[in-house]
Amino acid sequence: MILLAACALTLLIEVPFLALCGYRDREEIAVTALANVVTNLTLNLLFQLAVLPYRIPVILAAEAVVVLAEFGVYALAFGASGRLFLLTLAANVLSFGTGVILSVLR
Repeated sequence: MILLAACALTLLIEVPFLALCGYRDREEIAVTALANVVTNLTLNLLFQLAVLPYRIPVILAAEAVVVLAEFGVYALAFGASGRLFLLTLAANVLSFGTGVILSVLR
């Protein structure tokens, strides 16, 4: 259940964020949602199955890989730009930070 909640939180934050930044047509939203589902579920499964140790340096490195993976998908779909990279980074920082805050509050 936590796996699906984490994925849902990511979708609820990152897809609207990128839509507000201009990536809002049907195809862009679909690409954004699909990239986030794949990266979020993959990363969280790797931690839940103990393939990756749940330690802060590993988490931060894995999140950096997620940013690069999502940017790679977006760059192929939308065209690479520095702005798109920064938006991808910002969306991930926003969703990761929200997840950290929610986990501390519960």
